Amino acid sequence: MIKLERELEIACRAAREAGRVILSHYGNPDIVVETKPDASPVTIADKAANATVLEHLRAAFPDDAFLSEESPDDGSRIGRRRVWIIDPLDGTRDFLAQTGDFSVHIGLTIDEQPVLGVVYQPVRQALYHACQGAGAFLESSGTSTRITTSQRREPSELRVGISRLNPDEGLGKCLAASGLAPRAVAMGASVKHMALARGDLDAVLNLSPAEQEWDTCAPQVILTEAGCTVSDGDGHPFRYNQPDLYRRRGSVASNGLCHTLMLRVMAPCLPEIPPP
Repeated sequence: MIKLERELEIACRAAREAGRVILSHYGNPDIVVETKPDASPVTIADKAANATVLEHLRAAFPDDAFLSEESPDDGSRIGRRRVWIIDPLDGTRDFLAQTGDFSVHIGLTIDEQPVLGVVYQPVRQALYHACQGAGAFLESSGTSTRITTSQRREPSELRVGISRLNPDEGLGKCLAASGLAPRAVAMGASVKHMALARGDLDAVLNLSPAEQEWDTCAPQVILTEAGCTVSDGDGHPFRYNQPDLYRRRGSVASNGLCHTLMLRVMAPCLPEIPPP
């Protein structure tokens, strides 16, 4: 097991500070919303949170590489052993809709594998964190609790998390065909992944064409340490710090017991031609 106590301490501190920055802009009716080339929204809250996280991490780990949704990717990270992967405001649409379902993501990968994850939900002041081999934890209201996923496997008992503000029509049809549509729970951003990690959901399915490494990195470590299984829609594990950042075959996270079922549910929805 890699010792990452200092990395975890600084990542948690950076996430909390970024959360405070985000909340300083939350609910502002005059906030300017820009549209990125991929048609996703970005605000001053995203950019300010990004600057905060990078300031903390670069000061502490100047020799590491960084990949963030809100910073240009010059490719210098490719081939580096240690790469921080950051989404400073996961769920900008939820931030704008004032649902509270948005988070700060900070993940660390070593040799293309995720080894540390921090997910902070500013509105709930809920800090989730995990390091490889050390378990997953939730810090809230001054207490730290180890979290584990559910043990449900019967289809009639399952609760499946799906996107609330970015629903996928194909996924909806697959859920209906499998009989799981009544078991679907619409939630925002990575809030649904944390619900899976603590056992309130049993699976999370995503077919968004916009999902990228910073969406899955930090949550994956927490999910895995809570006992979950995470893969693409074909059942293959994710690798990080890749030239192509997109999750082109979707993502499936589950309590492990129902993972094979979730892959079968997703199969008819996947793109017909695999990406190169």
